[in-house]
Amino acid sequence: MIEKSFIESEKVFRELFDNMSSGVAVYKPIKDGNDFIIKDLNKAGEEISQVNQKEVVGKLVTKIFPGIKDLGLFEVFQRVWRSGKSENHPISQYKDERISQWVENYVYKLPSGLIVAIYKDVSDKKKAEEALKESEERFRKVFEESSLGMTIIDLKNNHITMANSMMVNMFGYTMKELLNLNIQDITHSEDLEKENRLKEKLIRGEIPFFALEQRFFKKNKKILWGNLTASIIRGNDGKPLYGIGMIADITDHKMAENKLKESEDKLKKLNKELEQRIEVRAKELRDSEIKYRALFEQAGDMIIVLDTENGKIVDFNDKMHENLGYTREEFNNIRVPDFDMMEGNDEYRAHLERIVKQGFDVFESKYKTKSGEVRDILIHAKAIIINKKTYLHSILRDITDPKEMDNKLKESEEKYRKAYYQANLYRDIFAHDINNILQNINSSAELSSLYLNNPEKLHTISELYEIINEQVERGRKLIKNVRKINEIEESGVELEKIEAIKFLKNAETFLKNSFQARIVDVKINKPENKVFVMANNLLLDVFENILINAVRHNISTKIEIIIEINREIIEEKNYIRMEFKDNGLGISDYRKKSIFEKGTRKSQKSKGMGLGLSLVKKIIDSYIGDIWVEDRVKGEYKQGSNFVLLLQEF
Repeated sequence: MIEKSFIESEKVFRELFDNMSSGVAVYKPIKDGNDFIIKDLNKAGEEISQVNQKEVVGKLVTKIFPGIKDLGLFEVFQRVWRSGKSENHPISQYKDERISQWVENYVYKLPSGLIVAIYKDVSDKKKAEEALKESEERFRKVFEESSLGMTIIDLKNNHITMANSMMVNMFGYTMKELLNLNIQDITHSEDLEKENRLKEKLIRGEIPFFALEQRFFKKNKKILWGNLTASIIRGNDGKPLYGIGMIADITDHKMAENKLKESEDKLKKLNKELEQRIEVRAKELRDSEIKYRALFEQAGDMIIVLDTENGKIVDFNDKMHENLGYTREEFNNIRVPDFDMMEGNDEYRAHLERIVKQGFDVFESKYKTKSGEVRDILIHAKAIIINKKTYLHSILRDITDPKEMDNKLKESEEKYRKAYYQANLYRDIFAHDINNILQNINSSAELSSLYLNNPEKLHTISELYEIINEQVERGRKLIKNVRKINEIEESGVELEKIEAIKFLKNAETFLKNSFQARIVDVKINKPENKVFVMANNLLLDVFENILINAVRHNISTKIEIIIEINREIIEEKNYIRMEFKDNGLGISDYRKKSIFEKGTRKSQKSKGMGLGLSLVKKIIDSYIGDIWVEDRVKGEYKQGSNFVLLLQEF
């Protein structure tokens, strides 16, 4: 019975031995404790030591585990065997040619004289400890060497429990003084409510972090503007433990921002005054043009404007074709020498040279009507210069009947002189005043550089200069557009073979140089490398105007302009169809019909000058082409615009 109980007890202990989670090894001392034989090893011991129990039992421990002496465990075996006192061998690294691991051992002696070692593989725990230590060191280094002021706050009482050296330098306190403060002690009272409101949301887990600009107080009571970013450290149970705050000093930035705002307000005021003066001058110019044209057509004498380079007629009134019998279409295709009767045209050329040199001349000539009748004509001619090109403005009076000549000449001369000088006066005043305004803006820019000459704020000042220069460019563009409109209205244009893709790429280059601060992507989809149309050099103005509008009226981060070029046949004529599709603000249906009208504006605050698209329309009309605007996405004008051009193919 006793033997049966003993056998059952041994089975129980064997089950416990084999199923323990810790490794257990039993050793027998030999040679008076100078070495130990492995007597037994459980399953956990096999796994930890990476050996087979049957292969190691009966062998010397120093042979199976040669690193045991370097580990210091062999000496523990000897001491425990001699003294009988159990020992705990702390976590140490065991290494031999076969394995390397961190282990912890507990060694005790059995009454039979055998010693037992219970041990665990704590490599993962050791690695975790090392990783934690490394992480702590890395955090501390980041914390201490950060360019931001960093602090850790006790959420129960808002007390500052930890701060880095940057925090100390920013606020002017010593570290000891800072650690005796609450966050309320350094926060501006007017900003504290908003900060506390966001902090409560942070604690409740409604937001992961918050960032805001607010004011703080330094030790010397001066204001420090800071960009505060705050987050929460939580425990394993998810409850908030500490708050982390990072503060970037933006005091200088805020001061510069305030100065810039003051400058912007002044600039807006100056710009508003400029727009008002431009509107007044533009109205005066339009009124003078209307009066001039009315007198031009209603004059009792013939009036004609000639290109001095080729003698071609660029403008004339109804009296001209009524008296000479030519139709308007015929006048558009003939030159003055074709009906001037001066012998060999030598005298005509002499008068022309004299007019160009002296500016004015009066002489008689003989003109031949369409029917062949020769008429005596008295000519009052004046040279005018438009865009560095000389034109001949002439009043012609039929003096075949000498009795009628004096009265008609005095009457028509007086009317013409008044109209002519008045029109030129308005144009000169307008151009002079606008250029003065532009010069004043440039002078303001130069003064700004003197008052704000701070190298650390050059990037801010450069933005102010860009705004001023943009206003200068707008004024110049307005004058240029007015002159081009007058040239088209008064002189007409000559068409020639133009390679459109070349002009389009030049306009693209000009666009990107003009808006270097914005991301502009222009894609040109064309049937072939070269496309020829009937136009002239003003086509570049057309492309630049459309592309600039696509950028100015666009608030997208990336501005996309897609240009589709195709051939189209309309009424048996070949045209080039060019579509400029953008992702801008778009144009509503009720504005689509009016944007090409001269002087059209969206509002008094509009950035557009009101002449660009009317100039584009006049240029395209002079090419016997067409232009209109559509929605890029049909029915959804806010998705962007599509400006469509039709040009005659050469």
